[in-house]
Amino acid sequence: MTTPHRHARAALLVALAALCLGSALAQPQAMPLKSYYVGALASGPGPGEPVLLDLTLWEDGFAFARLQLPRQRSMLYGTGRLKDGTELRIAFRRPSRDLDPWWAAEAARRAASGITYGEDPGEPVAVLRAQRDYDWAAEGRTIVGVLRLASGEPLELTVARLAAAARWSYGYGRVSSVAELPRFPGWDELNGWLQERVLPALDGFATEGLELDDEGALGWGWWREERVDLAGVAGPFVSLLSTTDDYTGGAHPNSFHESLLLEVSGDVVPLGLSDLFAGDGWLEELSALVLDDLASQGALWVTDGSVEALGETDLEVFTLDATGVTFHFSPYLMGPYVQGTFRVTVPYDAVEHLAAPDGPLASFARGDWPELGARLGAQR
Repeated sequence: MTTPHRHARAALLVALAALCLGSALAQPQAMPLKSYYVGALASGPGPGEPVLLDLTLWEDGFAFARLQLPRQRSMLYGTGRLKDGTELRIAFRRPSRDLDPWWAAEAARRAASGITYGEDPGEPVAVLRAQRDYDWAAEGRTIVGVLRLASGEPLELTVARLAAAARWSYGYGRVSSVAELPRFPGWDELNGWLQERVLPALDGFATEGLELDDEGALGWGWWREERVDLAGVAGPFVSLLSTTDDYTGGAHPNSFHESLLLEVSGDVVPLGLSDLFAGDGWLEELSALVLDDLASQGALWVTDGSVEALGETDLEVFTLDATGVTFHFSPYLMGPYVQGTFRVTVPYDAVEHLAAPDGPLASFARGDWPELGARLGAQR
């Protein structure tokens, strides 16, 4: 059965299209401030366990967070508030299903305003009380506090900012082209690689829209927004997901996904799906796992028999985080547009026996300390 948030996200995109049809100035909504932190979670002396924290903040102090515990293969989502720019309090819950981070943040923000989609968030399983540095020199570089689990065990959390969302935007009348991607302070090679990968599409889309405007053929609107999110880091590997929503006329906007898996050890080296696995037979085994999950979600092209096997091209959009490898299927790939994006997370327990020993899948499954985080700590 298709999950409720998938319908809700499709409805949101259709609503954006309706705004374009009704207003010449309609543009995608501005994004809140988003930062990514890496550090340690410990109950006493010693290095502790690696932890990744994504924090999204709105101007009124509302906060949404995603907490990854790689050694526990656990992911928690939380909401709360940031008071006076420094005092952070987040109540975390364990999601009942796989969530798109952008949609999870948007849904949490709407829920805080009384707009829900009939989902029970469940009881908190952990609460974070922390202090975020706040000064004119470099706001939000560190977060230090205590994470108290439902069992009552307090764990010290110390994280440093690894990256923050940077936004490029072009607007002219009905033409809008926006790109948002993480910027990693101090890593020019990685920042330059990402900008060369993302920004030309922003410029190209804007240029095409301006040409149509000059010809009087623009239509009701022409907008594009690409968001690149940091899914996870382990060892020298960085996993990112690009989501693009655009509208070029017609009944509704379109949405599609791309993924980037990078090895960052001096030079930036892009990797693909085959770099995760070793030996023979991994593709057939992986295809069966993903198809079973898609069928359970009601993906129409799978349930009606149109898709019976998945190749490397079908599985080329994937991310790695604390819980497993997640495959992202853009609208139309596994079902009609109304079913939206399908996401399938295959837990590491199911595939680590297929992993290349020194590859990214093995590194994420072990919960390796992020080398980028280690370099960050050395610089600070």
